[in-house]
Amino acid sequence: MRLDGIPNDTTQALNSIACIVLGPVIQNVLYPSIRKHGIAFEPIARITTAFLVMSVAMGCAAGVQKLIYSTGPCYEHPLSCSSQPNDISVWAQTPVYFLLSFSEILGFTTLSEYSYSEAPTTLRSLVQALAQLSSGVGAALCMAVSPLAYDPVVLYMYAGLAVLMVLSGPAFWLVFRHYDKMS
Repeated sequence: MRLDGIPNDTTQALNSIACIVLGPVIQNVLYPSIRKHGIAFEPIARITTAFLVMSVAMGCAAGVQKLIYSTGPCYEHPLSCSSQPNDISVWAQTPVYFLLSFSEILGFTTLSEYSYSEAPTTLRSLVQALAQLSSGVGAALCMAVSPLAYDPVVLYMYAGLAVLMVLSGPAFWLVFRHYDKMS
């Protein structure tokens, strides 16, 4: 991708920046607005929404990857072409990072809050450790599928993750929705 003078590592900071920007917006604008309209946006609903937003993020990532592959001069093999990068700006990825951050805030923050508040006082540390373990398992799964992240297969990996997330969200809600009614 075309960097336009931007250091390559800058785009990786977009996720952190988006979390810093979106965190207060979600807490101080989105949640109060939802409550004001009488919509019950309980923890299981927030986590389900996180799955669906993650699906949109992965769909966007697949779309950006398709744009990369449809732009010359290297098309589907941009890393093997040493002449110059494909003619698409690195900033085309920005919406993906913001969607991922939005999903993280909805899902992981809610998971941490919910698991802490619902755990018995004597087991809170253990429950939080198990929540962190689930993140570790997720990171291990990412490492396991990372060999699939090569051109042009990475496009299908993103599309597959989008489908997996869009199926996981409703399945999660169907299994756990009764917990929202309990709180």
